[in-house]
Amino acid sequence: MHDETMKSEIAERWTAGSKEYDRHVSHGIHRTEEKDAWIAVLGSVLPKQPLRILDVGCGTGAMGLLLSEMGHTVTGIDLSAGMMEVGRTKNAELGLSMTFQEGDAENPPFADETFDAVINRHLLWTLPHPETALANWYRVLKPSGTLIVIDGRWDDGSLVSAMRRKLSLGIACRLEKHPHGSHEYSAELRSNLPNVGGMPQEMVEEQFRRIGLSAVRTQSLAEILAIQRKEMTWYAKIAPQSPYYLVSGTKPASAAPEE
Repeated sequence: MHDETMKSEIAERWTAGSKEYDRHVSHGIHRTEEKDAWIAVLGSVLPKQPLRILDVGCGTGAMGLLLSEMGHTVTGIDLSAGMMEVGRTKNAELGLSMTFQEGDAENPPFADETFDAVINRHLLWTLPHPETALANWYRVLKPSGTLIVIDGRWDDGSLVSAMRRKLSLGIACRLEKHPHGSHEYSAELRSNLPNVGGMPQEMVEEQFRRIGLSAVRTQSLAEILAIQRKEMTWYAKIAPQSPYYLVSGTKPASAAPEE
């Protein structure tokens, strides 16, 4: 499957569900309690001064708009024009200054060492070439800059988990007009996504170190999951709860001296 074909399908899939995206728990932020928890987590891994931040695969701007509200200058890129259109509307309604522009998360169209931080949420699973993406996120980071990945292990491959997800979605399809998970990738595309079930945090940590990041650390986002669970329907709670985490790492202040 050619890259252009894959990226086109990815963009179409997310645009198809863009109007409903924020309505789903874990996508949009539905409680002040959850918003405050996200701000606390993000503030714990970023310097306090205003930063220039790149939100790759920004979607409707859930993380980028929070960072903008925290005083940072945020640029978001995404393949889906529909998702970003929703984000631009929210940006205007909130009176914030996040910038949205079309761009490929695997190949951000920016010069080396442009940003103080790069962030993404729920993105690695949908990338055909995650190693390329990680290398380019490192590339556009300034020395001492921070890379943040918010992700989880959505599918552990077990039969029990698959059955619980299928039951939960089946009920949702009967009761909801736009159930979460109703816009699926084709089987061919899924076969070309190496992390389609999500990534264990240990794998993300390993890849952070492999590209040269230091001070790699992981925070559990179980508290945020617990808050989100308060908003879930009874049938959504049938689906297995996945591990949820934030991994951060720092780009060295300078390149190591050659021997």
